[in-house]
Amino acid sequence: MEKVKNTILVFVDDDKVQHMITRRLLEKLNLNLDVYFFQSPLEALKWLGDNPADVIMLDINMPEMDGWTFLDQMKSLGIKGDVKILTASLDPEDLNKSKNNNQVSGILIKPIKEEDYLKFLTD
Repeated sequence: MEKVKNTILVFVDDDKVQHMITRRLLEKLNLNLDVYFFQSPLEALKWLGDNPADVIMLDINMPEMDGWTFLDQMKSLGIKGDVKILTASLDPEDLNKSKNNNQVSGILIKPIKEEDYLKFLTD
């Protein structure tokens, strides 16, 4: 299996269960990742302001701040990173926004599968 080399992954999702599922999947894949999980988008932004991230997996629907506002905040703070949108939504507006946003390089539809992580983290 191909390894990801020295990748810092930031996972921003308000759902603790999704954190647990993601952690188990990533451990199973045995990728060389430093993973940081955030339930609070505000805490994630603060962390990203002080730390680099290679990949940011970002939920669209969160209570404190939606993913679109998070992306706007990232841009205004000068935070860079390869952003993958996470969503359970099949709303065409969300899908179009993801495809047309130059900060977003991909979209993952929940439930996220092992092969989805492999595709985004080893390509």
